[in-house]
Amino acid sequence: MKLIVLALLFGFLGSANTEEIAKPKPVYEPYQIYMRTERQKAPLEGDKCLKGAYIHEETLYSDIDVFEKKTGIQNDIYISLVPSSGDFPSSEVIRTYAKGKIPFIITEEGCGISRARDIAKVCGNLDIPMFVELKGEDKFTYEFCAKTFRELAPKAALVYGIDSDDMSFSFPDEELVDWVAVDIKESAKNNNIASEYENAAGKCAYFKDKAVMLNISVPNFTIDGCCYLYKEASDEIKKLYSLASDNSNVGAVNYISRIEKHDGIVSCNYRITENGMLANTLCECVNMLSGDRYWSRTPYVAYASNDDVLVSNDTAERLSLEHSYVNSGFCRIKAGGFNKSERKLFVKY
Repeated sequence: MKLIVLALLFGFLGSANTEEIAKPKPVYEPYQIYMRTERQKAPLEGDKCLKGAYIHEETLYSDIDVFEKKTGIQNDIYISLVPSSGDFPSSEVIRTYAKGKIPFIITEEGCGISRARDIAKVCGNLDIPMFVELKGEDKFTYEFCAKTFRELAPKAALVYGIDSDDMSFSFPDEELVDWVAVDIKESAKNNNIASEYENAAGKCAYFKDKAVMLNISVPNFTIDGCCYLYKEASDEIKKLYSLASDNSNVGAVNYISRIEKHDGIVSCNYRITENGMLANTLCECVNMLSGDRYWSRTPYVAYASNDDVLVSNDTAERLSLEHSYVNSGFCRIKAGGFNKSERKLFVKY
């Protein structure tokens, strides 16, 4: 990033005094602005980002202990799917909780109101903290089911799921949504992964005042062209997990390790244990989530010379920053801190 000598842009740095003019003018360097937003924590939200996984479709590693030994990852959350018909996976949920993990229940699409009531009763009888996502329900059905869970399973944190590429969702009553899940399921074709990074980043920014969790699936094989995409998948996983570092409202990231079949043949493989590179990448990404969650990356830049920080008037307005006027283009703000090696500047919201 090139150094920018903003001193040339500001008349206030000039002087008629030749002795003043002779002084070296300060060099202003660009810094990415990070902001801290204060908000009330959601149920089960902590100071650190929670790590989780869905592993039921891992052929050899569907047991929690075996999966964690294979990947080197100590997860906080494990996901159980609840079919639209059939038994609730009570034993699986209890085993998850007994291992010190948080169960995350995701209902299959089409469970409906009557089935949701039965599930809520079971969750209430278990009387343990858990996440519950009512998958694929419309706004009305979700709100009705959520009220049932509030009544019968008060320890359940309610999750409203939105596909990362869904641009026309209808959001339910805020009081009935504890977390927003951004479901990122990518596809692959012609040796390329169709990245959902930009769409997912937009959702994280849009829901900046809510606790957000990311449910990530990245393909490493597709039958289309019989493509193995281990390197591409590893790079994409890193990119998607970086959203948690850049957005302080992302409080959980779950990897959905699954497969898709067509006529009994694997058509797309998302399983993380298929290749050592993938497992190592996921482990690295999860380890990056171990720090405290405070700061969110903004798309805006500030210019700093020592402790003197300038931003454009437009940036100050968009971020609602306290500032003092400099000229028609720029103003001065106060920084909460710097990371000079990574060119990051921190500002409280």
